[in-house]
Amino acid sequence: MDIVLHLGAHRTDEDRLLKVLRDERDTLAEAGIEVPAPAQARPAIRRSLQAGSKSLLPEGGGLAEELAGSAEAKRLILSFEGFLANYVSVLGGETLYADAGERVTALRDLFPGHQVRFLMAIRNPATFVPAVFEASTAEDFTAFLAGQTLEGLRWLPVVDRIRAACPEVPLTLWCNEDLPLIWPDVLRAATGRQAPHAGDTAILREIMSEAGFRRLASYLRDNPPANQATWRKVVTAFLGKYADESQVEEEIALPGWTQDVIVRLTALYEQDIALLRARNDLRLILP
Repeated sequence: MDIVLHLGAHRTDEDRLLKVLRDERDTLAEAGIEVPAPAQARPAIRRSLQAGSKSLLPEGGGLAEELAGSAEAKRLILSFEGFLANYVSVLGGETLYADAGERVTALRDLFPGHQVRFLMAIRNPATFVPAVFEASTAEDFTAFLAGQTLEGLRWLPVVDRIRAACPEVPLTLWCNEDLPLIWPDVLRAATGRQAPHAGDTAILREIMSEAGFRRLASYLRDNPPANQATWRKVVTAFLGKYADESQVEEEIALPGWTQDVIVRLTALYEQDIALLRARNDLRLILP
């Protein structure tokens, strides 16, 4: 069985992937793809991680089979932004997700005999760090940063730890900022199906005016794009005219998070993206 683990990162999904795929779970199940409810999957995974080598599952069974709930399942999709860390630990070391290597190793080892696949979104640290802080229980931003350097907020070391820990596990990445233009590709990466998904435009509904989204949906229905490149061109044109600015612009007002810091972090992020694009040990979904 293929086990797809969507690792987050924090504040890049808000369970959108699960919601969209579970809305079409009956269709996916017919293709042997199971998307268990998070209320079922996450406690079972947590118990198994805590048990370690002491299985809590019936003799002869396994976590994958328990979660899939079907002997016919070919693919199991699991998603949780907390797979790599809780909110307090995202910046708990000298770098983002200091325990990423150990975490992915433990997750992989829950599914012996199966093909595990990792999916993960990355996000500009200039907006990622404030978003994580706002969602955490921390009250003091300066204390939350705990002396972090700008270099320590890069994604490249996180990816390096994941690859070093599980070099045999396929890894697919994407940039959160690109999501409106690559969401269908993310769904395909999760399900392994190239056919259109019912939720291909789900994120566009979130970030466009209601009237604009209706016009886009009507246009796509009357003029089905021949390929993803054409789809992106159409979506880009409609976003330029109908994007809801309140949904796409982020206001950051935190102590010490100056425009200079934002510019420098953005430059480091762009460097990381360029380096990730050049690698052959992962897939980076791009518009």
